Amino acid sequence: MIRHFFRHSAVRYLTVGGLSYVTDAGGLWLLHGVLSVPLGLAATLAFLGAFVVNFGLNRSMVFPSAGQGNPFSAQLVRYVLLVIANYLLTLVLVLGLTGIGMNYLAAKTFAVVVIAVGNYFAYRHWVFAGRLVGGHS
Repeated sequence: MIRHFFRHSAVRYLTVGGLSYVTDAGGLWLLHGVLSVPLGLAATLAFLGAFVVNFGLNRSMVFPSAGQGNPFSAQLVRYVLLVIANYLLTLVLVLGLTGIGMNYLAAKTFAVVVIAVGNYFAYRHWVFAGRLVGGHS
C-alpha cells in the first residue's frame, strides 16, 4: 500500500519539498546557529544546498523519466529560470498581501502554497518534461 502511495509523482514531489525545506532550514541553523557563519552567507549557502537537493531529487525521484532525451543543462537552465520567477512572485504576493493587511507570515505561507502547486505542474510539463515512468502521473 505504501509503495502504491509513493507511485504518484505528487506524493514524491511533496516529500522532496519537505526534504528541501529541512536542508534549507537545517543548513541555516547549522551554519548560523552552531558555526556562527554570518546570517547572509549562511542563508545563501543553505539555500544553495536546498537548491541542489531539490533539483537532484525532483529529477531522479519525482520525474525519473526526465533524463530520457532531455539534457541536464537544459533542465538546469529552466529550473534556475523558475527559481527566479518564484522569487519575484513571492515578493509580489508577500508585499501585496501585507499591503492589504494580511500578516506577513500568513502572506508568506500563502505564497509558498501557490508556488508549490504551480511548481509541480511547471516541473512536470516544462522543467522535467518527459514521459512518466509506469504511466503514473
